[in-house]
Amino acid sequence: MSTMIPLDDLVSAAADKAGLTPEQGRAALVAALGLLDKHAEPEAMAAVYAAVSGAREAALSDEAKPPRGGLMGGLMKSAGGLSGKAIADAMAVLGRLEKIGVGRDELKRLLPAARNRLRAVTGADPLGEAVKTVPGVGALLGG
Repeated sequence: MSTMIPLDDLVSAAADKAGLTPEQGRAALVAALGLLDKHAEPEAMAAVYAAVSGAREAALSDEAKPPRGGLMGGLMKSAGGLSGKAIADAMAVLGRLEKIGVGRDELKRLLPAARNRLRAVTGADPLGEAVKTVPGVGALLGG
């Protein structure tokens, strides 16, 4: 199929399916893109960027940057190598999202809904493939 979907359309469709406001959906998807941009394999992210117009800009925006973590984040980063750093960043993102009403349960609905919408439009699952390249964060990202 190989068609692009605008990020705003992906956000709207996924947020609606997950029972979130568009603002909550955008914050969560942009945060996930930022996390993936930092930790996923570049080839996997290139496929995401080729499928979702505006995704690269969103992933590189200030809105997408993981907040600096506290004690647990620091321990995870130092103890877990590359996987620990990704998990620490994911936990920090989750903490920030929980403040706007997006917790693990919401992410477990939102990200699969985004993947399903992306698959319906493009015929591929680049978001799911990118998540697979980051050990340990699939459960936190609902993947």
